[in-house]
Amino acid sequence: MEYKVNGLKYICKKSSEINKEEIKNYIITFNKIFNLNYNSNWYIWKYINNIYGDSYIVMVYNNKEKVVAIRSFWRNDISDKIKSFQPVDTGVLKEYRRKGIFIQMNKIVLQNIKNELIYNFPNQNSLPGYLKLGWKLKYKYNLHIGFDLLKILNSGYLKKIDNEYLAWRFINNPVKKYFYINRKGIYFLLSYKKYNIYYILGTFDEKYKKYFKKAVSPITFYYSTSKNRIAFLNNKCNLVIKNAKGKENMDIPISRGDVI
Repeated sequence: MEYKVNGLKYICKKSSEINKEEIKNYIITFNKIFNLNYNSNWYIWKYINNIYGDSYIVMVYNNKEKVVAIRSFWRNDISDKIKSFQPVDTGVLKEYRRKGIFIQMNKIVLQNIKNELIYNFPNQNSLPGYLKLGWKLKYKYNLHIGFDLLKILNSGYLKKIDNEYLAWRFINNPVKKYFYINRKGIYFLLSYKKYNIYYILGTFDEKYKKYFKKAVSPITFYYSTSKNRIAFLNNKCNLVIKNAKGKENMDIPISRGDVI
């Protein structure tokens, strides 16, 4: 679908409908905005080989047919029964910011998604913007030190990652490698942050450990909704949802986050 707004052309397509030239321009714009060097392998993994199906992608062109903004609603279902999207990979070139492009991209995608569940994990800085646009706050997460992982597991905060999702989202990820630790035969998936610090994403089946590198004496952290009394761990993450009528009680684990 194509829209013209204030001299800019907005094109919204399903990810499988994007042609090679559009993929190239999308990646060029993404890399410029985020100062990265991703290639088409990343796009193919995330959008074409997505185990759930099509995502929605918006690209904004100026009058010289240059892509100046991008936004994706990534298909990332919560379960087989709940079709879901997560807004990701969003950016506007510096010279085109503060022109209402972000809001317009949002409106266009929502016309296509309609009543499907949308969720995201914004930080404290981004949260007010989501609430202003009508999103509902489901959880406030706090960061905790993971001393006793088995006790944490029994608390219900860490979920098991199903095998199909584990393979697509983490094993086949071309731009980030993940780690693991073993505690009494239970395997925990870890996301490396810096130094020797890792965030715990959940547990997984032992047979997949060969695809991850074992973390050596890691300092582990995890997110939970319980409050943290230690000030220096004031690293909050939030879960916001939209179009959640009748789905308010669904469980959305932290492992579904895009930037983890």
